[in-house]
Amino acid sequence: MPDFMEQRRLTRLLDRAAKQFAEVEAPRKGWIAGMRQALGMSAEYVAQRKGVSRNAVYQAERSEQEGAVSLKQMEQLASAMGGTFVYAIVPNGRIDDMKYKHARAKAVEMLHHIEDAASWSKDDRHDWIDDKAAELLHDMPSDFWESAD
Repeated sequence: MPDFMEQRRLTRLLDRAAKQFAEVEAPRKGWIAGMRQALGMSAEYVAQRKGVSRNAVYQAERSEQEGAVSLKQMEQLASAMGGTFVYAIVPNGRIDDMKYKHARAKAVEMLHHIEDAASWSKDDRHDWIDDKAAELLHDMPSDFWESAD
């Protein structure tokens, strides 16, 4: 587990990446075919630059659409077409929001296991959930991402 400052740095980096890639839409036929066609390059020319057969380029394009292309192939084909292959896992929202949402849900689950919680006022239950979520976020226990059930 990274230290606190490294975790903050990674959070900022991933939040920026999410914002940057939020509007990116993959080409209908995939990145390989999209790049090749946008450049007006034939599969034969790309194959020649990569040192493979034309059919290997077409196969890579099909494999990409099926989700079976290798990262190495993507990198090599991008380079052969004068591009750079970028690989990333981008969060579907702000990292802190994702963590808070999970901490809050986990706190709600934990509240259900407190016998007398049903007798608490709505405000007391709400405060307990807020406090427990804050505690979970602060402590980040090893089972944080596991369900409380």
